[in-house]
Amino acid sequence: MIYVTLFEADFYEKLEGKKVHCLLCPRSCIIEPDKLGNCQARKNLDGTLYALDFNRFTSVDDDPIEKKPIYHYKPGSRTMSFGTAGCNLHCDMCQNWSISQISAESKNLINITSEHAMDLVRKHNCDTLAYTYNEPLINFEWIRETGTLAHENGFGNILVSNGLINAKPLEELITIIDAANIDIKSFSEDFYRDIAHFPGLEQIKKNARVLYENGVHVELTMLLIPNHNDDDDEIRQFSRWVIEVMSDRVPIHFSRFYPHYKMQHVPPTPVETVLNAKKIAEEVGLKYVFTGNLPYSEINTTYCQNCKAILVERVHYNVKIKHLGKDCKCRKCNTISDFRV
Repeated sequence: MIYVTLFEADFYEKLEGKKVHCLLCPRSCIIEPDKLGNCQARKNLDGTLYALDFNRFTSVDDDPIEKKPIYHYKPGSRTMSFGTAGCNLHCDMCQNWSISQISAESKNLINITSEHAMDLVRKHNCDTLAYTYNEPLINFEWIRETGTLAHENGFGNILVSNGLINAKPLEELITIIDAANIDIKSFSEDFYRDIAHFPGLEQIKKNARVLYENGVHVELTMLLIPNHNDDDDEIRQFSRWVIEVMSDRVPIHFSRFYPHYKMQHVPPTPVETVLNAKKIAEEVGLKYVFTGNLPYSEINTTYCQNCKAILVERVHYNVKIKHLGKDCKCRKCNTISDFRV
C-alpha cells in the first residue's frame, strides 16, 4: 500500500452507498468506495473524496518562461515548474504520458508543501510558479493554496493546462492566475472524443474566454498532428474564433508533433505544415503567431505593432529584450505593447 497525506477534496457531493460525485471537471465522475476518479488523482475513501496529488509531485524544475510557452508575460524570466501525476484527458499523442497517465498513488512522488514551494522559487531566483507538465487543474486545492501564498510573497502564477474544469472551481482560481497557456488540442469535438477521449472542446473554449475576460494573460497552443488537426480550414476556424471571442493580439503557438505514446506510428509533422499554419493565422488577422518544436533554431521575434521595431528577439530559449521598456512601451515610438511584466 502507498501511504499519502490525506487532504479532503473540494467540489464533490456524497451519494448513497458511500459513493461520491466529483464536480471538479466536466467528466463528473461517480466514484465507488476505494476507487479513483478518471484523472487518477482523486480517491473515494469510505465516502469521502481525497485529493491525492496535494503536496505530492513527479516533476519540479526551474524553466525559461518561454518553455511553457509564455512569450508576452515576463519575457526572459525563469519560472519554478511543478508537475503532479494524472490527467483528466488521455490523449493518444501525450508527450508527458509517463506522469500524466499514472496514478497519484504511485511510488517515488516528491513531497512539497506550499511553503517549500516558496523556498524553491527564491532559491532558483524565479519570478513565478508554473503549474504544468501533467494536468495541473486536477491538483486544484494545492494550486489555490500555493497560488495565494505566491501572491502574498510577490510571485506570479502561471497555469499551463488543457483547460478542462468546471465553471465554479475556475472562478476560485481566476484571481490568483496571472498568465495561462491553454492547450487547444484541436478545433474539432470529434478529435477530442476520439484522440483525447473526452468531448470537452466547448467547455475548454468557454474557460479560455473566461480567463481572458477576467484579465488573465492568455496564450494558446495547438500541437499540429498530420492528418488529424492540421487542415487549413480548421486552422482558419480556430484563428477566427480567437479574434472573435478574445483578441487578434492573443499569442498563438503552433507546435510540431513528434511520435509519442499511442501515436508512434504517426510521422513527425512536416515543417512546412507548421509554417503554413502560421501563415494562415496571420492572414486571418492574428498579430502574434509563433512556432514550436521545429528542428532548427526557431526565430520567434515580437515586433512593435506600430513602428515594427524588435521588442523581444527569441532564438529557441535565448531571449533578448530589445526595444521593450519596463513600462511595456516600445522604446522607439512609445506605443504601449501587448506585454505584461
